[in-house]
Amino acid sequence: MTTVRHYKTQDEKEFRNIAAENYVEQEKGNEADISAPSALQAYLEHVIEIQTSGKGLILVAEQENRLVGFVCLQFENDYVFMSDLYVIPESRNQGIGSMLTEQLEEQASVKGATHIALKVEAGKTNAKSFYKNKHYQEKFVVMSKTLNG
Repeated sequence: MTTVRHYKTQDEKEFRNIAAENYVEQEKGNEADISAPSALQAYLEHVIEIQTSGKGLILVAEQENRLVGFVCLQFENDYVFMSDLYVIPESRNQGIGSMLTEQLEEQASVKGATHIALKVEAGKTNAKSFYKNKHYQEKFVVMSKTLNG
């Protein structure tokens, strides 16, 4: 059975492990050096800071006393920014991402948010479909260019 709950301080070690998996998965194929400990450490500190700053929170999914996924949300007036929806590979396609998203939406409403925003990499067609099935709409396209020199 899967439960979704708020992140607790005692989750930190296990949370950092799955957040590190998320970071590596996100950066695969990018030009970033995923083996650079400073970049990974900065990411992990950023994610934990979302919770400790009081400007957001982390929800975790748990199966049999083991963390299997998480999502972060940051509050900005009437907007909530969703980031880092992640489910470990062996627990995917079990509805955990949907559970995390639904709980996030509930928490956003409780906090008075009227909108949720998120970003999805252009090539992540599965992620785009996931969000479109949940009635999220594409509002902006962000473009980037790598500068050499």
